[in-house]
Amino acid sequence: MAYSRSFTLVRARGFGALPDLLEQRAGERAMLGVFESEGLPIALRDQLDTPMPIGAMMGLFARSAGLLGQRTFGLDVGAHMSHDGYGLWAQYSSQAATLGRALQRSVISSSAHLSGCRLELVPEAGRYVWRFVTPRFPLRMIEHSDHVLPPMLNLVRVYLGETWRPEWVEVNYARDPDAGKVERRLQIPMRFEGPGVGFVLRPEDLTRRRPVHVPPPRRAITLRDVEADVTLRNAPEPARALSAVIALRLLDGASDIEGAAHLVGISVQSLQRRLRQHGYTYREVLDLVRRDRAVGLLTETQLSVLEIALALGYEDHGNFTRAFTRWLGCTPSAFRRMRCFDPLI
Repeated sequence: MAYSRSFTLVRARGFGALPDLLEQRAGERAMLGVFESEGLPIALRDQLDTPMPIGAMMGLFARSAGLLGQRTFGLDVGAHMSHDGYGLWAQYSSQAATLGRALQRSVISSSAHLSGCRLELVPEAGRYVWRFVTPRFPLRMIEHSDHVLPPMLNLVRVYLGETWRPEWVEVNYARDPDAGKVERRLQIPMRFEGPGVGFVLRPEDLTRRRPVHVPPPRRAITLRDVEADVTLRNAPEPARALSAVIALRLLDGASDIEGAAHLVGISVQSLQRRLRQHGYTYREVLDLVRRDRAVGLLTETQLSVLEIALALGYEDHGNFTRAFTRWLGCTPSAFRRMRCFDPLI
């Protein structure tokens, strides 16, 4: 493949209601086929905090819309989403006293959900534009871009009211023959081929305070909470992004380098070269991910050691036991006994 989407990650919760809507409209088999075509495990449906390549998410939207023949499918998915669905960073943003502070919080804290793309709030011709910016891929981005708009509008409407509409919205794709369907649904003028997906705000909009009648959050969320929620925060690149892809594929028990390279859109040789340039091998990164996943499965589930071995992509119990002993100095069974021991029992 001629392009790479490997270092641009989002959490799976960003696809929102896509699996449910696709299953309702085309059936379970079609929904499973779309995930399989993108090399994504259906387990993502229940593992929403798992990082995944944004190119694969764009592929989910494009394939689903193409299968259904529905130009507004992305907008339909977005209409079922709220800003809160993106996790702690979005909830933290919406707790700010004013809209301007909420959007500033979103820009600062969105790294909890995004890597390689960003939210920005920038001045433009006496206004401000709040937008989501991704790298340009040779992929169909239309439906994915459309689905971002409703939850962004949802956050702003917490402060400006449910009926508020911006003067215009911006999308990052060229106008197509069916774009009018989206425009009519939004009832907002659209600007095409922009640097991102977002909309314009007046300076006075940013000073609007959170209304007192809006229900208070169930608990106060701090920036510390958001930072603690960043699952990949300590790993260097490119191991950081690759470890996310490996963890994603382990949901299906897959660990081969060929599948990982395919998912991120580069050749096996290119992937190996990038890792070598930073002092890593694929096997080393795979070992780190397997170790962390093994510890979690041993301490938080009742799966047998054999079941855990298979879930981590090992062909048999013995290979997993030898690897685990190398990592932590004891067998998986001994580790589980030690972690479960309570001197008060």
